[in-house]
Amino acid sequence: MKCKKLLAVLFASVLMIANGSALPVFADEISSEPTVSTDLGENEKSTGLIISASLSITSTSRKIYINANTIGSETMSQIGFKSIEIQRSLYDTGGWTTVEYLNDDVATDTKIHSKSSEQHSVTGGYYYRVKLEHYAKETGWFFPSSQSITNYSNVIWVPN
Repeated sequence: MKCKKLLAVLFASVLMIANGSALPVFADEISSEPTVSTDLGENEKSTGLIISASLSITSTSRKIYINANTIGSETMSQIGFKSIEIQRSLYDTGGWTTVEYLNDDVATDTKIHSKSSEQHSVTGGYYYRVKLEHYAKETGWFFPSSQSITNYSNVIWVPN
């Protein structure tokens, strides 16, 4: 993806030099890829900027622990987690309500970003899950692209 864009820009530059003019139509045809959004289950893989994405939660007495991992195909200008929500329900099959929004957790200039046992207090007597977007933005001079993958954790019961 990156090489094709670079080759297109180089080709356009050579044509501009050879013709002595700009090529606005050709430049309009060169555009960044749209953001990809795909639901992934735990430990599934995707093609593109994000090559691996995982999310799970565990619990103890009225606490949940978030474990997440995003691995990029190369060193990214930004990589991590966005739109993080803790959700709960009386049933493990639906009726999810967001009870807490967490701050984005994004690292810079790295290939891997992880959360390990990040602790959050919750109310007992509910099922819980976490929803987030695995996010990566590549480093690029001309057409940096990004990818987001929505992921839901496993569902756990937190007793009273």
